[in-house]
Amino acid sequence: MDSRIVAGYHRGMKPSRAAGFIFVFVFLTFLANSLPAKCPTNSVQIRGRIECSFKPNDKVLVTLIFFDHQPEASEEETAIDIHGDTFDGRVAFNTSSSYNPVAGDVCHRHPKSALIRLIEADGTEKDRTSLKIPNDFNYDEKHGEYTVRSAEILHGWCESKCTETPSIPCGNSN
Repeated sequence: MDSRIVAGYHRGMKPSRAAGFIFVFVFLTFLANSLPAKCPTNSVQIRGRIECSFKPNDKVLVTLIFFDHQPEASEEETAIDIHGDTFDGRVAFNTSSSYNPVAGDVCHRHPKSALIRLIEADGTEKDRTSLKIPNDFNYDEKHGEYTVRSAEILHGWCESKCTETPSIPCGNSN
């Protein structure tokens, strides 16, 4: 092997210049690895109640909407626990909006709204509501959490009552 190549003296390059290139390469690699690599995961806290009746298999699904005209099924749906006639839960989301090789992750992704739906076990939608972010929420910057300002109401199956006999559902007066 040629001793000039081993010493970093290839094609007229002086050893100090080769060492400079190696130093710059190592420094840039270190700098790129020391930048924050991840964006924080924030959350949206949802709570509310279901009026009228619903079945034990019914569920509340929440979808976060990140941009105008976003198709409903394009983001992950999160099931929220139902306890009695109330529901409460958190939906987590990653704030990463893009990646820049020099600056690292850009963390500006935030939802514009939250779609909340009451779904029966067979997939039939019973009710829905949409909440605007940030208008309908308080934001805790320290914890990265949007908290709904007031409990939302979804409607299950509500019986209509006849005006003549309020205790009997309409159509069953025989």
